[in-house]
Amino acid sequence: MADPEIYQSYAAVYDAIGQARLGVQLAAWVLTWLRAQGEVPRRVLDVACGTGAAAQVFAAAGCAVVGVDRARPMLEIARGRARDANQAITFVERDIRELAPSATTHGAESDADNADMWAIVGQPASFDLATCFYDSLNYLTADGDLDGVMGGVAAALRPGGWFIFDLNTEAVFQAYHERDIVTYDGPDMLVYNQIHYQHHTRLAEGRIVWFVRELDRWWRGEETHTERAWTETEVRAALAAAGLNMVAQLAPGGTPVTEESYRAIYIAQKGQA
Repeated sequence: MADPEIYQSYAAVYDAIGQARLGVQLAAWVLTWLRAQGEVPRRVLDVACGTGAAAQVFAAAGCAVVGVDRARPMLEIARGRARDANQAITFVERDIRELAPSATTHGAESDADNADMWAIVGQPASFDLATCFYDSLNYLTADGDLDGVMGGVAAALRPGGWFIFDLNTEAVFQAYHERDIVTYDGPDMLVYNQIHYQHHTRLAEGRIVWFVRELDRWWRGEETHTERAWTETEVRAALAAAGLNMVAQLAPGGTPVTEESYRAIYIAQKGQA
């Protein structure tokens, strides 16, 4: 069965209400953290880049950036924003589970984009840093999905390169189970999310509903997004299988992760050759 199409109708709403802010904050934090380790990344692979907000932070810091996402409407916004900022960021339409050179491509935007992706990701030791923000990895819901992404990222990183990503924890899904969450409430737009979490499958189904006013009429839209609460054990196993060494697990702000933490930031490093 094909994966449900998400961030299609919702892409413009996502951009309009500023949901990419977290990616901006995390990208800035990553650069600061790496500088404290004496690392300055030159080439960055932003996995599930969305509208490109984090990619733009890295580009503004002087990095050569490649952003990958499978949602074409999100990439169209990303390309437009990079163009407006005069930033030479490469955006490629591709499923993040198929980053490895041997993976089969589904839904590539064009033959040129697909060729670019094979050339870039297929080169060993090419990226200093890979990132994946705003709980994008929670959208991987099948066993083996996490292994596919980790393997592709590991193939793209140089020895000693970093993979830094965040995940929603089970605590956040449990906290918002069967609750309506107002994401945005403005004079011309209302967005809310209804979350249902199944503990036995660790799957959270989020029904995102929005209303947008155009002149004197309101238009309604809806998408259903499903996320999985990956355990630390599963994440560690996928990293290890890909040859990525877990360095740290932190809550936002750099504090230790607790059972009550809603988000965990993972820092991993590819082993030296």
